[in-house]
Amino acid sequence: MRRNMITLMAVVLFLLLGGQAVWADGEGNSEKEVEDSLLDSMDFNSIQAAVDEMLEDQSVSFFQAVEELIKGEDPFSYENVKKMVKKVVQSSWGTQKTIWINILILVLASALFSNFSGLFNDGQLGEMSFYIVYLLLFGLLIKNFTILSRELENTLNGILTFMRALTPAYYLSVATATGVSSAAMFYQIVLVIISLVEKVLIKLVLPGIHIYIMMSFVDQLSKEDMMASMAELLKNVLSWTMNTMLGMVVGLQVTKNLIAPALDSLKRTTIGKTAGAIPGLGNVINSVTEMVIGSAVLVRNCLGVAAVVILFLCALKPVLHIAVTGLSYRFLAAFSEPVTDERIVDTLNSMGEGCGLLLKALFTTEVLFLLTIAILAGSYGGA
Repeated sequence: MRRNMITLMAVVLFLLLGGQAVWADGEGNSEKEVEDSLLDSMDFNSIQAAVDEMLEDQSVSFFQAVEELIKGEDPFSYENVKKMVKKVVQSSWGTQKTIWINILILVLASALFSNFSGLFNDGQLGEMSFYIVYLLLFGLLIKNFTILSRELENTLNGILTFMRALTPAYYLSVATATGVSSAAMFYQIVLVIISLVEKVLIKLVLPGIHIYIMMSFVDQLSKEDMMASMAELLKNVLSWTMNTMLGMVVGLQVTKNLIAPALDSLKRTTIGKTAGAIPGLGNVINSVTEMVIGSAVLVRNCLGVAAVVILFLCALKPVLHIAVTGLSYRFLAAFSEPVTDERIVDTLNSMGEGCGLLLKALFTTEVLFLLTIAILAGSYGGA
């Protein structure tokens, strides 16, 4: 009891001294001083280093973006995002154009050899021609898929580096705006997500997608299905794993979000009413507390919005690259089906499904972090 009274008195003195300091130049200036003080206590250098590493040639200042959002400005204009999307699509097309032309030539060569071998009674010539073309196609597709998966792995590692740098700053803003319990909930969930992405997505799911692609390609070497069921099982296991991760983390967040903000609200209400009951000083304490918490909520939400946009921009390039590549293989499979061997068509479809799994891995990571930020940004901390 004595310790609680001492703590309460310390809080009251802090609020009174802070109130006298920040009220000296008026309410507007005091709010800005609180916001600047909170921003100055955060380490933006490591965050900016992670942003520069992820976006590479795109110069985006995270601290400047947060400041502009606090002022009510829009640092991420539609025109700039549109230019980035256009640039990424052009880059993806330029990278994949040569590969698509080579694949189309191999598909046409396979169709030509298949039809040409039909003129002879012996089908060995057609089979030999198919194996030659298929091995060339196999090597080309594996090389392209390796490039895509490596790009995705670098993106996931970049997202993890960014979230590690963002977590201390966001923790501080959440603790000030909402409470220590909510901030601890955020910190714990972020650590869980980082661990899941590192140990499950990067070390298990991505190699599993590689194995699925290899099994699908090897299965097409024979006219009979030898590994089709095993490849389908592996694909389902990978999808179930990512769905389970998403469901588990979302359920954990929803459950904790029902308790932590209510606990913080109860603590602040108790302290606020106790401090507000002090004769002659209660109104001043309540006014200063509301101003500090309101400024902290603004900083927290602006920090969250900037982080959400950065995560979106980080995923923009690999999403468009993988999506354009996967759709192109689907179109190649559809247009080549009437003229070429069915095994070539199945191989192209398998490549498209592999790109779909890569996209799902990226979307799972993005959704996990975006939901964590959005759930906290949707709660208001008040006394």
